[in-house]
Amino acid sequence: MKDFKSIIGLSILVIVLIQACGPTEEELRQQEQARLDSLQRVQIEQLEQARIDSVNIAQQQAEQQALAEAERRNITYSSEGPFSVQVGSWRSEEKANEMIAKWKSNGFENAYSVMFGSEETGDVWFRVRLGNVATIADAEKIQALVKEDFEMDSWIDQI
Repeated sequence: MKDFKSIIGLSILVIVLIQACGPTEEELRQQEQARLDSLQRVQIEQLEQARIDSVNIAQQQAEQQALAEAERRNITYSSEGPFSVQVGSWRSEEKANEMIAKWKSNGFENAYSVMFGSEETGDVWFRVRLGNVATIADAEKIQALVKEDFEMDSWIDQI
């Protein structure tokens, strides 16, 4: 019996020591709070990095669009070029001159008109053209600009 009491007493002592050696509830709470704080910091860092990445991507896309727009508008005009883009034709020289002024104010400094027809018969047209350019590719760029920016049909003339 004495051995039995000794074993029970020793067991109780071991259990008490094991519990005493472990963390207290306060320590467990602090550990859990530290873990949650760490997770929150990681989440905030990830969100901030995602925001930075998003801004960088948007800036790169804007730069690429600006370069594409600059390339789209990069047209080499040549007074001796054989191509132009006709954007309209009017019987009135005054109306043709108004349209030339409009095109020039919209960035087409090489807008001009050509008189077509016979003054003797009164069948005169004033054709408004943009150009001249040396290559058909540049004429097609002008035509695309007119279509995209002004929603107008035009055609390429070979002079």
